[in-house]
Amino acid sequence: MKQVLTKLGQTKANIDLSGIATARSASLLCELLETQLLQNPRYTEPKSLMPFRQKFFSQYGQDGMLAEIFRRIGEGGKRFVEIGTAPQENNSNMLLIQGWSGLWVDAGLSPDDQLPVSVQALLGTGRLKICREFVNRENIRELLQSRQSGENLDLLSIDIDYNTYHVFTKLLSLRPRVICVEYNGLLPAELDWAAPYDASAVWDGSTFFGATLGTFSAAAEMGGYSLVGCELSGTDAFFVRHDLLGEHFARPGDVSFHWEPLRMHLGQMQRHRAALPVCN
Repeated sequence: MKQVLTKLGQTKANIDLSGIATARSASLLCELLETQLLQNPRYTEPKSLMPFRQKFFSQYGQDGMLAEIFRRIGEGGKRFVEIGTAPQENNSNMLLIQGWSGLWVDAGLSPDDQLPVSVQALLGTGRLKICREFVNRENIRELLQSRQSGENLDLLSIDIDYNTYHVFTKLLSLRPRVICVEYNGLLPAELDWAAPYDASAVWDGSTFFGATLGTFSAAAEMGGYSLVGCELSGTDAFFVRHDLLGEHFARPGDVSFHWEPLRMHLGQMQRHRAALPVCN
């Protein structure tokens, strides 16, 4: 904290902690904290993904890290499925801008005519499909197959809180090239734990959700994938299929090296409201 305060002094910024400019102050503090965290020597190791984190439409720096993964292994057919999403903050908007196509799966998505105009345009071209179904281990394969979205995937992104681990293990056999999945960064990486499966469960806001990074990694290795990085916020982990690893990544499969604790406060920076600039 002393170092952070020193940096604040060096900026000569008028930081108001009394509440009048709380959002601006929180944003600056968040930026300084990120800068300090990124000084960790782990992130300077060759082939680390952390220096590439950037937020455009993702919740944290997933956009940049995914872009770097696909720069290293190739984009393939540019097809994705994102399970658990929002129209303006997700892991696939940046890909849509770059010509990808795919499927959003989320029971909470608004009707088509209430979505942003740019999203409606993508639906009209067929590059984006939407599935508004509550997802569980029993129905997910059928939901994807019925929409011709279960094969030849380049990216599978999963963030459904409570049952994320169980849907993740169910979909490993689809063999997507890259998987981005939310893990439980509130629990130690080495703890072997996953929330007991409940087909109708939703997250209750507690630490009782998903699975630890080590549990995800063990299942991924058995399914033919290795952990190649985690977002600094301790939210998402990235897995790459074994046949694509090559020499592209730092210490694949090393859970203790890649683990990040949950840092949700890193998302507090002030930004313009996201809008997807795609109209055709």
